[in-house]
Amino acid sequence: MRTGLLRGPLLLLLYQAVPLGAARDSVGRYRMTFGFGAGQWENEQFDCAGDLVSAARVPYRSGGVQLDAWPGPRLRITTFDGTFRPTANTPTYETPDYYGPFYGFQVAFEGQHVGLGLGLTHVSGYDGLNGPSIYLRGGNIDGAHFRADLFPPTTVLGSTGWLRAGVGFGDGHVRATSGFVGIALPPAYNQKAMLTGSIRVSIAQHLAVQMDGIVGPGEQYSQRGAALALRYDFGAPSR
Repeated sequence: MRTGLLRGPLLLLLYQAVPLGAARDSVGRYRMTFGFGAGQWENEQFDCAGDLVSAARVPYRSGGVQLDAWPGPRLRITTFDGTFRPTANTPTYETPDYYGPFYGFQVAFEGQHVGLGLGLTHVSGYDGLNGPSIYLRGGNIDGAHFRADLFPPTTVLGSTGWLRAGVGFGDGHVRATSGFVGIALPPAYNQKAMLTGSIRVSIAQHLAVQMDGIVGPGEQYSQRGAALALRYDFGAPSR
């Protein structure tokens, strides 16, 4: 039998059996991330004339978990929970005291070209705070876009800053390399702008590794941080 005669019916059967989206693998609607990081901030004190009075290293460790749930293709619900443990080398009564658990949530509309999210964040400690978690995006969620965040959901507190703005790419439903690069402000030990970035790469069908980094100057000591996370996605993709 000449197999060429079967190609047409076989191709038609394959077209009907395989979903249209199969050419671009989609991420599951539930995405669980576990992360750990460490680094160093600089606590700075100035007098009324603006002269530096003191500068102290604030090494820290942090880790936690984050869950992103997509009930629909345009709705994202994120919760996160972790711990932040700084150890100031020369603490004073003026050194901000952030220590212990942090957690929060965010609900976001994720259109293909516009994103908007709002939630709450809690950071423990004597100077702990409750603040809004705000997310703004303009541009293709599966391609290049501009985004800005205040207290972004995270597994490592401050791994990309408490406030950040920059360019991101590939953070939607398509399974692909994604990332972000921009300018950030660190926790309130000082107000110096820092460079931050992150990248996430798939290493298996449902598993991806993410790396965050932040670096910037200080008055006497450089500031830096790094975080490593694993994300596992599961559940039928949002349609």
